[in-house]
Amino acid sequence: GQLVGIVTRTDVLRQIHQNERVRFEGVALVSCLLPTIKERLEPVLWSFLQAAATAAQKRGWHLYLVGGAVRDLLLATERDTLLLQDIDLVVDGCHRAAGVGAGVELANCLREIYPGARLSIHGEFQTAALLWHKDERFGSLWVDIATARTEFYPYPASNPQVEASSIRQDLYRRDFTINALAIRLTSPKEGELLDFFGGMLDLRAQEIRVLHANSFIEDPTRIYRAVRFATRLGFVIEPLTENYIRYAIESGVYDRSRQQNQNAPALQSRLKAELNYILEADYWESALEKLADLGALHCLHGDLSLNRALWRQLRCLSRWLDCLSLELPVNAWLMRLELLIASLAVGERIAIANNLQLPKDTVERLQKLEVMEKEISNNFAYDRPVSQIVSFFNGYQVPSLLLVAVRSETRIRGLIWQYLTKWSQIEAPIDGNDLKALGYQPGPQFKSLLAAVLGATLDGIVSNKSEAMAFIARLTRAC
Repeated sequence: GQLVGIVTRTDVLRQIHQNERVRFEGVALVSCLLPTIKERLEPVLWSFLQAAATAAQKRGWHLYLVGGAVRDLLLATERDTLLLQDIDLVVDGCHRAAGVGAGVELANCLREIYPGARLSIHGEFQTAALLWHKDERFGSLWVDIATARTEFYPYPASNPQVEASSIRQDLYRRDFTINALAIRLTSPKEGELLDFFGGMLDLRAQEIRVLHANSFIEDPTRIYRAVRFATRLGFVIEPLTENYIRYAIESGVYDRSRQQNQNAPALQSRLKAELNYILEADYWESALEKLADLGALHCLHGDLSLNRALWRQLRCLSRWLDCLSLELPVNAWLMRLELLIASLAVGERIAIANNLQLPKDTVERLQKLEVMEKEISNNFAYDRPVSQIVSFFNGYQVPSLLLVAVRSETRIRGLIWQYLTKWSQIEAPIDGNDLKALGYQPGPQFKSLLAAVLGATLDGIVSNKSEAMAFIARLTRAC
């Protein structure tokens, strides 16, 4: 007389289809993965998982290692030893007996065993995280611990509402089959691989497959995740999944939710995180190209697209960042994002920057970009001494100069390149100690004299210390 679950036609067909694929493709199923985990994990992580399983077992709960850690363990070769820095654990409280707080309780227990970890509790979803920062044993490990739960999206691109559920439902709420895998850490059947949705087959086929048709309607950041996983792992997006992506984008649901400001707090923060992952990675170019092909940049703005000019600017920016990365404190992924949205009208780019909660100086830079471009262009309509060029460019931040450079004509770009790579690095051959030796008293005069010497050095009038001393003497006699 008590409802414990529902078996649908989809469940039956999926199971039959999966069994047929297993027989057809001859996939060997592994009965226990604990030896594989022990072999491929660092000993300190293996000990941690054992401690977590023991604590859960004492409370009568099942504990599972889920998501990306399972995927990476299965993809790793026998020679690989993984020091995972992001682990997801799920507590299944046996048909909700443990309530939504089971994950938090287990996290508190582990915090007592590992006092070096910082405990963070997220009340809204009743999840907890244990974090280490540059620890001698764990490095910068992040362990999320949650109770098995299911999700409901009140409207497209919103934050989900959650409630406690089973491990199967917890895996079903995830983005792709290759991330919907779990390994049981508690007995009985410890080491058992849970693969309800064909994730192992997709790992072998190297495909990114979504779990249900409305997945991208619910959360458009999954489009970015699909592209990120495909490019990072060398996989392809399965054709039907790609059709779901294109349908979701063409439906206009993101434009409507953005106009109604429904997704500002939820969608934009997730989009920012995905943009960060993609634009700072080595594979950013191929990922961005795929996003553009799918039309996924419309999730940011309906008019955002990659034309030939913008591609040229992005590639030019990357070459500059590669050359300057060791010398200048520039955030590469953020610069690429700024250049992307700078292709829109000023008002639109500012709205996007604010929604994504980008830094204040980024917003100001995007707002004043055309003004800066005009100022620089007007000031270099004719030739100037190097000292004047340096003095002028000193008034701008490096990220501003980078944006202006890649969007400007060759001449302006060349001047900015010379400034960043050569002229800004030149120093005067004398310093304050040399001025003291000449009998000058420290004060405001020091700054003006050293500035004059630097200007003379930049313009080729002074090239060594003796010439600088003579220059100072002539300068003070003239005064």
